[in-house]
Amino acid sequence: MKGRKRRMNGLQKEIENRHLPELMRLENGDAVTNCVDWKLRREEIKKLFCHEYMGVTPENIKSAFECVGEDEDAYGGKAIEKTIKVQLANNNDAYEFLFKLILPKSVKEKIPVFLHLQFNELVAGGLGEEIIDNGYAIVHVCYQDIDPDDSKESFLGVSRFEKDWIKKDRWGKIAVWAFGASKVMDYLQTVAQLDHARIAVIGHSRLALTALWCAAMDERFSLAVAGNSGSLYRGSQAESFRDLSREYTRYWFCPNLFRDDRDANDLPFDMHFLIALIAPRYVCLTGATRDLWADAHSEVLSGLAASPAFEILGQKGLICPDEILPDTLYDEGNISFFLRSGTHFLGRDDWHAVMKYREEKNI
Repeated sequence: MKGRKRRMNGLQKEIENRHLPELMRLENGDAVTNCVDWKLRREEIKKLFCHEYMGVTPENIKSAFECVGEDEDAYGGKAIEKTIKVQLANNNDAYEFLFKLILPKSVKEKIPVFLHLQFNELVAGGLGEEIIDNGYAIVHVCYQDIDPDDSKESFLGVSRFEKDWIKKDRWGKIAVWAFGASKVMDYLQTVAQLDHARIAVIGHSRLALTALWCAAMDERFSLAVAGNSGSLYRGSQAESFRDLSREYTRYWFCPNLFRDDRDANDLPFDMHFLIALIAPRYVCLTGATRDLWADAHSEVLSGLAASPAFEILGQKGLICPDEILPDTLYDEGNISFFLRSGTHFLGRDDWHAVMKYREEKNI
């Protein structure tokens, strides 16, 4: 994005040229002009996303928790690491998965938390010690423990609680993973050492989208961190809407999303709707200069297009210049953006930018 010089308000002009669905207009055509209107609009968007994008989460799934392991001297004695079992059940089925809770010993007050949806067993991508040294607890959740990332194994994990394969608005895997993270949040609310008002959910790529959906549906999260994700579908140079319809990605979403062979311009929403659902809480978007697949520029446009929802609730959205500089954190508003030099990755620089943002905003 460096070197793309634009005139004043150039980014807003680009947003206009994307011809996005109107965020701040109710389905009856009335403009959203106050916070009461936005509350109605937010419910409309949530319903739209449940039936057209992510799918409907089944009801009446009960949960229980058990600590099944504890290391009192993790990270060379700096932390306590607990292994927690999540037990889920309804009248017809049951499933359980594990996650890790890592508590720094050095923090004497209530501890802020990162709930990290991770692709593997490597805590915070190998940066666990660095994060606890900065005063954060880490919740490590391997997403495949919640549910396999495989269309052929749809009922092996938490997906088993919705077995109606014909249902066109059945939940996709992103909604399943987000539900698992929300169940973990239920447990975190019972841990006295944690600061329950400062729990962030963070993910990268498809798990960044999961983090956004999780925070949109669960208002207990103070911050959603989306690494290399969140770009607009319309006009994007990233992974296209058509790309998502492939066999090995379409199951992330509900079947309705791909009906009638539609493309991005046919959608009744775009990604700015998802970011707006988190208002007036906080969103941190991160991109990378050489990550063409995620299109950092369209991430910025998505954040800007979502900003009116934050503004109508009395907060600033994304505040940034037309020229986004690499390795610079734009953190004035309740939507922040950090563009890292490099490729598709969630690395040390991203984590430090997010921790800086959390410290500044006390989130």
